Amino acid sequence: MQLKYLLSRIYIFSFLFFSVLTSGLCQEKRTSQDFDIVVAGFKIGGMTAEKIENTNQTKFEINSLVEFWFFGNVHVEFLQTASYEDKQLVEAYTHSISNRGDFETVVRWSTDHYEVDAETYKFENNEPIYQKVYSSPARFYFEEPNNGDILISENFGMLTKVKEEKPGVYSINVNGNTNTFYYEYGVLQKVVLENSLKNYVIRRSND
Repeated sequence: MQLKYLLSRIYIFSFLFFSVLTSGLCQEKRTSQDFDIVVAGFKIGGMTAEKIENTNQTKFEINSLVEFWFFGNVHVEFLQTASYEDKQLVEAYTHSISNRGDFETVVRWSTDHYEVDAETYKFENNEPIYQKVYSSPARFYFEEPNNGDILISENFGMLTKVKEEKPGVYSINVNGNTNTFYYEYGVLQKVVLENSLKNYVIRRSND
C-alpha cells in the first residue's frame, strides 16, 4: 500500500513538473532576422537580431561581426541587448571586442532612475537618467517607431528622440551621429549609420 501511494505521489509530481516546464516553454516566443553589414557596396560582416517574448518580459539581442581591411585589418565583434518588463526598458547592455580595445556599457533601472556606466571608443558616460523610458535602438529591428519617441542608446547610455523624416523613414542622433531607419509595411529594410570615417549600411538579408 505504501509503495503504491509513493508511486502515485511521484507520478503526480512528475506530471506537475513537466506541465509547468512545458507551459513556460510554450509561452516563450522567439523571432530572428539576419542582416548584412555593407560599406560602399561591399559586404564586410553580418548581424543577427533576435526578439524573445515571455509573458510580460521582452528581450532584444543583436549580435554582429565585422572584418575588413582599412590600412590594416579591422575586426569588431558586437553584442547589444535590451530587456523590457511591462513595456519599460529595465536593462541595456553592449559589449564590443575590437582592434581598438574591449568596451562595455550597462544601463540599469534602479528604483527611480537609470544607472549608467558607459564606455565606448574615446567616450565615457556615467550620468543617471531620471525618467522611465520605453524604447531603445535594438527594438527598431522588429518594431517601427513613432515620431517623437524617447529612447536610450544602449551603447552610449544617452537619451535621444525619434524624428520621422517621411513615412517609413526615421532618424535618431546619438552622440553627434545620425542613424536612419527605413521601413516598408512596418518591416525594417535597412539602417544607415553615420560614422566619422565612412557611413555603413545594415540591410535585411534575403538569404
